[in-house]
Amino acid sequence: MKTIASMTSGLVSSVALTVLHQTLKNNVSHAPRMDKLGMEALGKTLDNAGIAVPKKKTLYYSAMVGDIAGNAGYYSLVGMNPKNSIATGAALGLMAGIGAIALPGKLGLKKRYSNESGKTQLLTLGLYVAAGLLAGAVHKLMDRKRPNRSV
Repeated sequence: MKTIASMTSGLVSSVALTVLHQTLKNNVSHAPRMDKLGMEALGKTLDNAGIAVPKKKTLYYSAMVGDIAGNAGYYSLVGMNPKNSIATGAALGLMAGIGAIALPGKLGLKKRYSNESGKTQLLTLGLYVAAGLLAGAVHKLMDRKRPNRSV
């Protein structure tokens, strides 16, 4: 059950994070554009590997699937500390948000997608922390519902 709770909490938070990013990009000025960052990263990786970069639409969907899978795996780590899954989720989200702000430039990617303005940085950080908190809360709820089995 612990593995299922961890994987479920990671997937729920990852999907929520992606939905929030996609909603914000269409409704909020200076919203983080992690979709574009993911497309740029995937495109550069494929190009450097000598693999043809797909057309924009395919690249977009491939980046979204990769983003959801990667974030699901990352946020499933809340299960490593089940007694404090919400605090663990908050810490994971904080680290992910700081990484999303600090790493693109160091990796040769466009910084503006997460660093365009102070508002963009705050939204980026807030989204990742919110996803971490959600992962922790889902894990705590699922762990609480686990039946006690004595052998």
